Amino acid sequence: MTAQGDIVTRSRQIKDGIGVAVIGCGTIGRLRAQNVHRHPSVDHLAVCDLDTDKAESLAVDVEADAWSADAVELVQRDEIDAVIVATTEDAHFEPSLAAIQAGKAVLVEKPFTIERGEGQKLLAAAEEYGVFMYTGFTQRFRRKFLGVKEHVAEGHLGEITAATSKIYLTQAVGRAVISRAGTTTPAINTLTYSIDLLLWFLGGSAQPVSVYAQGNRGRIGSEFDVVDSTWSLVTFDNGAVAQLATSWELPAFHPAFNCSMEFELFGRDGVMRVDDHHRENLLVSHKPVPSPYTPTSQVNAAMLGTNMPGDWAQGEYVGPMRDETQAFINSVGTGRRDPILASGRDGLNALAIGRAIDESVVSGEVVRLDGSGG
Repeated sequence: MTAQGDIVTRSRQIKDGIGVAVIGCGTIGRLRAQNVHRHPSVDHLAVCDLDTDKAESLAVDVEADAWSADAVELVQRDEIDAVIVATTEDAHFEPSLAAIQAGKAVLVEKPFTIERGEGQKLLAAAEEYGVFMYTGFTQRFRRKFLGVKEHVAEGHLGEITAATSKIYLTQAVGRAVISRAGTTTPAINTLTYSIDLLLWFLGGSAQPVSVYAQGNRGRIGSEFDVVDSTWSLVTFDNGAVAQLATSWELPAFHPAFNCSMEFELFGRDGVMRVDDHHRENLLVSHKPVPSPYTPTSQVNAAMLGTNMPGDWAQGEYVGPMRDETQAFINSVGTGRRDPILASGRDGLNALAIGRAIDESVVSGEVVRLDGSGG
């Protein structure tokens, strides 16, 4: 484009193609790869899984240029610029570290890691090698929560004084989560969405200083010997308090066949409430409707839109996971840090609170936080 003979440079243009590797070919890895496959700036796509059948099958489905069972070797290839780590929750560390040490930008699914020490090592490595590191908190890309963030940032609520959030999964989803990663918990795996959103809304204006939590065992908890319902109270250094609740006890046939969520913020100048139940989008059918996340679980009444990553529509995937994946690719291609994507530090901060919640459930005591996330 020219204007009176002067050349105008478009700084947001991706001039060269992007090579992306997706590590992990399970439910979320498949969705990530499908979205990467559809991005016009991706000129090389590779997928990886320890299960070679899964890797090869996904490679065929997304027309990948390569597939492998060796993540460490794959991320070192010259064709790869960015890596999405979508392994099971307890296996994020090694492929993420390998990618960072190879100088590649990384998007690691939540939870950032299971162990805080591993998360600290990843952040230190990302700083040392000078690469972008993001955490996959898809709910930031829901329009409802983007609206909350914008209005809080504009000052319409004033200083935040209190918050409450509830996020519930069906037993089918909870069973799938705990079956693949036995060391995870509802606080680390599920409540982490609410924790991240709360910290994001606060924007650093207040720091968490203590956590008190209680939990109980329902059907999933009794089956796997874990707490599957957790209620917690987080206190901040400015006096603000947040009540955060999560449960994996919705029956498998619940019409919110993946997730049900609420969020409220109270400020000195206003309040905001988000109801993410999707009761207004109800499908009732004689034909069973498979859950998008756990297809073996079927319902006859479904609240559409309760699949947190998004939905297939007319052969395209639409929703927050597509938007987040595109934002990651665009960030790598332009060299610009994305303002909505959660950073690795954000992921570690959320993990620190989740871990403190679990510790409080076990001890029955208030757990103090040092505010560092480390």
